[in-house]
Amino acid sequence: MTAFHASAGITAPPHVISLLDWETDQIQSLFELADWIAELSPAKMSALAPGVLIGSCFYQNSTRTRLSFEAAASRLGGGSVGFADVNTTRAGDFFQENLEDTIQVVGSYADLIVLRHVDDDAAERAAAVSPVPVISAGAGEQEHPTQGLLDGWMMTRALGTLVDARIGLVGDPNCRATRSILFAMCKLGVAEVVFLPPPGCSVQMDEEAVMDRSGVRWYEVDNATDLLRGVDAVSMIPFELPDFHVPQARRDPSAPPLDERFVFDRSLLETVGDGIPVFHTGPRTAELTADTTDLPSVRYFEGVRGGIAMRAAAICRLLNKA
Repeated sequence: MTAFHASAGITAPPHVISLLDWETDQIQSLFELADWIAELSPAKMSALAPGVLIGSCFYQNSTRTRLSFEAAASRLGGGSVGFADVNTTRAGDFFQENLEDTIQVVGSYADLIVLRHVDDDAAERAAAVSPVPVISAGAGEQEHPTQGLLDGWMMTRALGTLVDARIGLVGDPNCRATRSILFAMCKLGVAEVVFLPPPGCSVQMDEEAVMDRSGVRWYEVDNATDLLRGVDAVSMIPFELPDFHVPQARRDPSAPPLDERFVFDRSLLETVGDGIPVFHTGPRTAELTADTTDLPSVRYFEGVRGGIAMRAAAICRLLNKA
């Protein structure tokens, strides 16, 4: 098998906690590795990290993130241990084992830990005590760094480069996924970000500061049409969000339908949005209608599939496997 040749002298940070900890060349090198992994046959991919074991610690529900990490570990020739429901562990029963002890226990079994948690500072706390690398799979409202890496990589593949690009971000700017996607955009040289936030939501002061330092212009719009008229690509999150500080938040069934101003449907994407790549972190809800699935510009399931290669690249990079 042809070996991957990483850019000379570029190493990754010891953990994936915040994209603010990553330099542009480190992110671009990771994208190159993900590109390479995405083209490997299953047999060649399974030779990259035989026997690697990840510890999957999910204190909140997940579909795409957890399963893509576990699939990545398996595809790399390894496997996973862990939990998808904290109530099945000593952290969620009578004993209420603290996060630091749980991380050290799981780190005694695994080569790398993937953590999703309700606390904003959980990833930093885990990294401070873990005997192995930690990848944050979402911590409270703070960041979801591999989602930022995934969307950044997918948009780079769609546009060729994000340097001087204009990117639309749909959904609450204070959501952890949007925050990480925005931080990735700032690292990758975009010229402008156009936000379409829900009513009552706005860009946060620390996000403004990051954009200012990066020389990124930004503005907000109040409808999907105006957003599409000003961007080269779009990244969305669900318009209605749970409380990420609650392990299993439930949707209010009495919530009103989404205002049509925020809906990206087939008609809009075939006209105003024709040819503009659209990505969605998932799960998609009313903001991206199901009738758009087969449009060439809608990359919803492409992004889902890309999660394996990107998260496999992150595992390999942190464990020095490629």
